[in-house]
Amino acid sequence: MSWEKTSLGMVRAVSRRPLVTDEPLDRLFSRPVAAVFVKLLAPTPISANQVTCFNALLGIAVGTALTFGWGITAAILIGAYLSFDCVDGQLSRLRGGGGYLGRAMDGWGDYVTAIAVHIGLAAWIARGQGWWAAGALTVGAAAGMAWASFLLDRYKRRYTGSTDDLDEIRREAVERGGVAGRLVIGMLPYAKRLDTEGVHIADREAYQGRMRVPMFLWLLNGPTMHFTVLAACAVLARPTLYAFIAIGPMLVVTLLTLWMQTTWERREPAVVAKSAET
Repeated sequence: MSWEKTSLGMVRAVSRRPLVTDEPLDRLFSRPVAAVFVKLLAPTPISANQVTCFNALLGIAVGTALTFGWGITAAILIGAYLSFDCVDGQLSRLRGGGGYLGRAMDGWGDYVTAIAVHIGLAAWIARGQGWWAAGALTVGAAAGMAWASFLLDRYKRRYTGSTDDLDEIRREAVERGGVAGRLVIGMLPYAKRLDTEGVHIADREAYQGRMRVPMFLWLLNGPTMHFTVLAACAVLARPTLYAFIAIGPMLVVTLLTLWMQTTWERREPAVVAKSAET
């Protein structure tokens, strides 16, 4: 029996239920904590977009704490950031909201946080290793997190069958106009990169069964895991350790999962095939 079949059988033996496409740490920690805050915020006039802006400020605060080497503070702020990153979406759904503006603001908030966090990480590393080493390690760590996050988004959408309507994004941008419209239209480049156009899933259930292992690995190596490892290394006052983990073991997991994903898809032409219409 091949390693591929053995590993697939092991994961199926662990759980026969449909795979939940949330990162495990989000499901176990961030979302339950977020639900408490949502109950507190629901009766207030505070909007989901305001929560998103507040969360971006938390991300900047994480970067500031890392800059000064305040490891425990940074870890606490990371926990708050991960929780509030779920609050805006839950609050919006509770109130029957939605639309691309909220998602666009959430995405821009993630960019601001990533930049702030990695600037802070570089500053902390530089005090012990110098700016050249800090720059190289931080760029590598940032690239590893960004790539893993993008691939998780892409293959989670393919696994669940969800897509973005690019024309609808353009329409909402035009309708909103101004700064809000520009924020929405800023989604297009990323949405296009995630687009699975040209890939046809002939049998969604069969595809999900086949791709259960890669999807599980994508979820284990997403941005929440990166932030959690960073928090642990911050508490230990070992920022360089996080950089080595991000560009070492975590990058290896990304490469292994990508190889597994693409190889298994190519071996299942009846499940994943190029659409003749595109």
